[in-house]
Amino acid sequence: MKSAALLFPVAVIALSACSQSEETSTAPVDAMIAEERADLISEGRAIVEENCTACHAIGAEGDSPRQDAPPLRTVFAEFDAEAIGDDFREGIHVGALDMPDFDFGPLGTEALIAYLQSIQTEVPAE
Repeated sequence: MKSAALLFPVAVIALSACSQSEETSTAPVDAMIAEERADLISEGRAIVEENCTACHAIGAEGDSPRQDAPPLRTVFAEFDAEAIGDDFREGIHVGALDMPDFDFGPLGTEALIAYLQSIQTEVPAE
């Protein structure tokens, strides 16, 4: 009976140590995921700078060079991010009739969508 009474506190301490190490072990993984996300957003920004600046405002502020082209920071107010990504991946025409068709590939499309999500703002009321 004494040995069972001694084992209980030892088991509690061991379980407590395990749960603490699990909590702290996620920090490096979270940091790695955040870094990968930042890299993806950076790649998306490069795609946008190369392909979209002639018509669209690509940052958090400013007007689009083409008045009929929405700033990219507002596109998800009108269009679903997942649907736009699917359209780009499947080669379906996205945007205005005179907007070029783009093939960024699956990873490029993922990067583009990640960048667009990172800059979204609410559309100002007119």
